Amino acid sequence: MLTSIHIKDFAIIDQLDLDLKSGMTVITGETGAGKSIMVDALSYALGERADSGVVRNGAKRAEISAYFDIQQLPHVKDWLEEQMLDDDDHCILRRVINHDGRSKAFVNGQPVNLAQVSELGDFLVDIHGQHEHQSLFKSQVHLQLLDRYAGLTEQSAELAKVASKISSISGKLKAFQTALKDKNDRKDLISFQLQELEQAPIDKAADIELEHKRAANASRLLEKGQQSLSALSEDEDNLSSNLGRIVHQISDMLAVDEGLKNTHDLLQSALVEIDEASHELRDYLESLDIDPQAYHELDQQIAALHDLARKHQVSMEELPQTLQALQQELEELEGDEQTFDDLEKELNKLEKHYQELAKTLSSKRQAAAKKLNQEVVKLMQQLGLGNGVFEVAFNQQDASSFKSTGLETAEFMVSTNPGQKPMPLRKVASGGELSRISLALQVINAQTTQLPTLIFDEVDVGIGGGTAEIVGKLLAELGKKAQILCVTHQAQVAAQGHHHLQVSKSQDKKATQTQLLEISETQRIEEIARMIGGIEITDTIRQHAKELLKTA
Repeated sequence: MLTSIHIKDFAIIDQLDLDLKSGMTVITGETGAGKSIMVDALSYALGERADSGVVRNGAKRAEISAYFDIQQLPHVKDWLEEQMLDDDDHCILRRVINHDGRSKAFVNGQPVNLAQVSELGDFLVDIHGQHEHQSLFKSQVHLQLLDRYAGLTEQSAELAKVASKISSISGKLKAFQTALKDKNDRKDLISFQLQELEQAPIDKAADIELEHKRAANASRLLEKGQQSLSALSEDEDNLSSNLGRIVHQISDMLAVDEGLKNTHDLLQSALVEIDEASHELRDYLESLDIDPQAYHELDQQIAALHDLARKHQVSMEELPQTLQALQQELEELEGDEQTFDDLEKELNKLEKHYQELAKTLSSKRQAAAKKLNQEVVKLMQQLGLGNGVFEVAFNQQDASSFKSTGLETAEFMVSTNPGQKPMPLRKVASGGELSRISLALQVINAQTTQLPTLIFDEVDVGIGGGTAEIVGKLLAELGKKAQILCVTHQAQVAAQGHHHLQVSKSQDKKATQTQLLEISETQRIEEIARMIGGIEITDTIRQHAKELLKTA
């Protein structure tokens, strides 16, 4: 259960530290005092999205911490352990909201995301708001409420997951069917392109390009090479002979002056290298072959490679990668038939599983609906709708449509007047009737929940007198098996609480602040008297307040 809450710089709360107890705790206060602020703050601690507007004016950030005792909640302990957030028998949820709207969430001191907080919060607290009856105008909510009442939330969620998978695979199969129509044409095109690439010497493109360039310039190479060879060693006044004479002269000088040894060695080395270069150049010129036929073949090969590169919009160097990509695509296309068969088998399996789940869920919904009808009618009578009739009407859906909600939708039907045929709730219920029916559904759902803490935020709007007293008794009865926090403006409800918190607001020239304190028995009489009598509280009203507390 929720043992305490710490709030700082939130809305008009400067700082609030509040310890909470088991049973039913009522929260009251004058209009505008901020009775629901604690509930709002707790909602943010439980993962609701926030903006900068919740930060108290002038503060940098708002902080909310909620402390829970989870000794009797093994499923919560298991969840925390799975998430590596466990801390013995305690669970602390902390939320920090900055003035720029950014926020951080923590569980037992460790940072978490809002999805994790929200999932954890669903195990700890259930909040029923004062505007919850408005959701009853939406028929899609009715099936959710029925499943929640029947304890079928997990089963319906599993069915929705299976339906989602069926939809996804069906979409893939349709896409495959469309693609397979063009598959053969695409395979033929790729096969032709692969044949072209495999027959072309794409791996030797660089060598061919170099050979083509040399063949195209063979005459020029031969002419320039011969001129160079003549200058090196074949002309009468060639470089090799001249350098040989110089080396000979330096040798004579070296006999006189050994200081020329390095010069002599360098020239001797140059002479050797010139001779080697001459031999290599002569060999190169002898290898040059001006063959018009060979050049023509090289020219055709280069042209074919350029054509392939243009066709595939790549460079010649990228043609091998293009070949690999086309081979891979062809393999994938040839594997499509197997993929299609596998998807069909998986779809058939899922559809069979869906039908089994949906039939079981449908049967349980039908049984739960009969029980819910009886319980709602019973509470409607207690809440002043003695002639009320309530029914859950099912509308069957096409089983082959595999809807996420199952084989049916549900709609709440009511009649509040004798002899009137039950009609959709949204069409016949007045505002007051709707709030009572909503309250009946909330109380019934709360009775079946396994959550340790239930919060009712002004759900008694639109009722009064004896009906309000009945509501208070119902909530007090719930308080025997769960922790109940009830924000109320009804004295008859407040009198039923096991504990009483009073909200007060103070103002000065600089700021407005809200405080929330547990009040004594004497203070409680005055508060309930205020709720009954308004501005002027007489002894008679106080006596009435005492009687309400005495009979609670």
